[in-house]
Amino acid sequence: MDNYSVVNMVATSRLGEHFDLLDISEDLGIRYSPEQFPGMSIKIKSPKVCVNLFRSGQAVVTGAKTVDDIESAFNQVMTLLKDYDSFDYLNYTISNVVVTLDYGKELNLSHLTLSLPMIRTEYEPEQFPGLIFRLKEPLSVCLIFSSGKCVITGNNSLEEAEQSVAALKEELDDVV
Repeated sequence: MDNYSVVNMVATSRLGEHFDLLDISEDLGIRYSPEQFPGMSIKIKSPKVCVNLFRSGQAVVTGAKTVDDIESAFNQVMTLLKDYDSFDYLNYTISNVVVTLDYGKELNLSHLTLSLPMIRTEYEPEQFPGLIFRLKEPLSVCLIFSSGKCVITGNNSLEEAEQSVAALKEELDDVV
């Protein structure tokens, strides 16, 4: 399946019991504005991702393209936090994998609205230019555009993302 690509992976981990984000932000020179956002955003340059760190010890990586990106980002943040109440092991869960798919041809969304299972299809072009289609298995959400480009979200792993791409292609092949 070579006509899809991973555009974002989101993963969560617990890096410690509790963090004093005010102290950490001052010590590390990282901007923290709790009145705007309850977490401290740590921008990682390589890989280019963002890690949101919360007082509860939870951390969320966004913007990763690979599992290696996720692990690298968490490990870099753990190194930054080594002098604080942090854990010395990494345990994380991937909570969302977003992929884009190029179906390879233009699609008539009005036709798809009538052809795909109606209960899983939403299309209101006045509100949003894409058709929203919910896959049955895996439980992913697809944004389908008339250009043939699709965004598939809600996957919990790369394998599930691949299954979603295959399922969407099959659904489209049956009605296009």
